[in-house]
Amino acid sequence: MSHFILSQILAAFAFACGLISYQFKERRSILLWMFGSASCNANHFYFLGRPGPACIALVVGARSLVSAFSINQSLMVLFQGLTVVGFFLTFQNSLSYLVLFAGLVAGYASFQQSDRKIRILFLLCGLMWLTHNLLAGSPVGSLMEATFVTSNLIGYWRFYHRGRSIDSADDQGMKRDGETDVRVDVRVGHG
Repeated sequence: MSHFILSQILAAFAFACGLISYQFKERRSILLWMFGSASCNANHFYFLGRPGPACIALVVGARSLVSAFSINQSLMVLFQGLTVVGFFLTFQNSLSYLVLFAGLVAGYASFQQSDRKIRILFLLCGLMWLTHNLLAGSPVGSLMEATFVTSNLIGYWRFYHRGRSIDSADDQGMKRDGETDVRVDVRVGHG
């Protein structure tokens, strides 16, 4: 099997892992699937003979793996520093700033406790990457990021908005099967 074919298979696995990650609610699951995506992506770049992007993807993979088990802010600072160093080592043009900001937002997001906050910040990161890829003229990269943003939005809706009307009915004394609770309001007067 040629290195190119292997790289494309790895890219497909990276894409699948990225899509799957947003369909989990637990922060650890999201981050572990992101680790899988970044690891496959790093190897994809390696087999294409692109050591720079491979190195950055390895940092992203390491950050995702570490942050899946720790929200230690010192570790976040370490990975943010690695992102900035990677930016300076690979700077090409003004579009590189979008890569830096996306990396810093994703690094901050990875070390947050709340899965909701992670998801929102990854959405912002995905929009920056989408903008980058559109401006860079990469239709496949743009499609991939648009798909990630869509998957993230679907996951967000599934976990935070889909059941809202049911939860609202429960708060108003309605059970899910349509029966109502009987509420007794007993007030004791002090007089």
